[in-house]
Amino acid sequence: MHEPASVEAEPKPTVAVPLLPRTAPVYESAPDQTVGADVVSVRLKAAYGVGASCEAVKTFAFGLFLLFYYTSVLGLPGTLVGLATALGLAWDSAIDPLIGFLSDRARWRLGRRHGFMLIGGLCMSLSFFAIFSPPANLSAPVLFGWLLLTSLCLRTSNSLFMVPYYALGAELSQDYHERTAISAFRAGCALFGTLLAAGVSFGVFFPGGQADQPDRGSQFDSSGYVAMGLVFGLFMTGAALVTIVGTWSRRSQGQPVESTGRAERFRFFAAFATSMKDHAFRTLVTSAALFFLATVINASLAVHYLTYYASIPSSGSFGAFFLAFYTGALVGVPFWVWMNKRVDKHRLYCTAMLITGLIMAAAYWLVGHGRPLGTGNLIPLALGNGLAGYFASALWVIVPSMIADVTEEDELKTSRRRDGTFFGIYSFTQQAAAGVAILATGVLVDLFAGLVPGQVAQSATTIDRLGLLFSQLPALLLIGAALMILPYGLTRERVALVKQELAARKN
Repeated sequence: MHEPASVEAEPKPTVAVPLLPRTAPVYESAPDQTVGADVVSVRLKAAYGVGASCEAVKTFAFGLFLLFYYTSVLGLPGTLVGLATALGLAWDSAIDPLIGFLSDRARWRLGRRHGFMLIGGLCMSLSFFAIFSPPANLSAPVLFGWLLLTSLCLRTSNSLFMVPYYALGAELSQDYHERTAISAFRAGCALFGTLLAAGVSFGVFFPGGQADQPDRGSQFDSSGYVAMGLVFGLFMTGAALVTIVGTWSRRSQGQPVESTGRAERFRFFAAFATSMKDHAFRTLVTSAALFFLATVINASLAVHYLTYYASIPSSGSFGAFFLAFYTGALVGVPFWVWMNKRVDKHRLYCTAMLITGLIMAAAYWLVGHGRPLGTGNLIPLALGNGLAGYFASALWVIVPSMIADVTEEDELKTSRRRDGTFFGIYSFTQQAAAGVAILATGVLVDLFAGLVPGQVAQSATTIDRLGLLFSQLPALLLIGAALMILPYGLTRERVALVKQELAARKN
């Protein structure tokens, strides 16, 4: 019932349209000529998958703690928190396509993907730590500036790692089912990383009431956030290095695109526009944007919901709630991989989206003062969250392999591979949607819910409206996302036909 860490739902394959001219914009990568690239060892898949835990941990901490920490602990108005975070995400959205463009064309000895990944991985720890350890007693404008600056630094380093990371995953294999297996390893590692982060967060950093104020949860103690920033930052860099070293043998996978002139190097905006003309890709990206709007709003208010609306007495109990989500997701991953071989991806996507939306809606109508489940009852909340994780994991497994399918149909139309382009565009829309969601959440917390920053007790109206924002708004967005994916047209049969035509062309 809150945003899956890190791991993100991603775009799908595209329907058949007339071939684009060979002079289509660059920001793309040449076809993979590696012999045997379709067979990927378990060791390589596992090493690659570990990298997903970087963004998983970052997303977990941002989604659950950032808004609560800066509003309820540091006293910064929610609108300013939302604005600073949204500006950081806007910056992220702007640089993601550029990084994909540069990564497609890089000619580094470290590899066109690995060089960027190394720089980003090394910089993530310091910037993540800085966000959760601002100097004491800053005024609101200065605290806003600190949050904005550190967000920009973290977003840049995260993009330097994640955009080439996703493109590398698409290049590891050209097989339809093998790509889903790679996505499953990536999703599984992300979920495991988030389970670990959730357990450490609520078992070590926020274990329960404060020693000097037993009735005041440890989520109101700033020292826990500082320790979390340090430990999680170091973990992110360590996970990035594991992936870089573990996939080092594939650093030369694929060949950089040749430039035909200076002007062509700056045509990635044209590539963006061209890619978005594809019906199926546009359909999926738009639907995924609604999905991210929903999950970011839901995740940003999860601690508010548990603290105020559900009246869970101890922050130490929060761990069970979040662990249930990711445990359900881990159980769901192999099931969705199995289902993917029997049902079209977009049908699984639609079904999972609808069910997740219904579970989110139930969090308001079944829980709260005067509701059937009342307040302070953790067990049904944890069970519901585990069920939500089970269905949400379908989106994390399926969509990355869909993007890989998109690149193949695009190759059929353009005679070029553009993995970096499509993953960059996907990341752009993901970050843009998240930015809008966080900004909207901050504004709604202030203006609609009426939350008083830095104050533990809140009014009954504020508490009820926090429940509405956490539950009903995301549920409506998820239902809209499910309906939007229905016109998607790149089926299993279409993907098989594209592969046949590509094979015939290469032969």
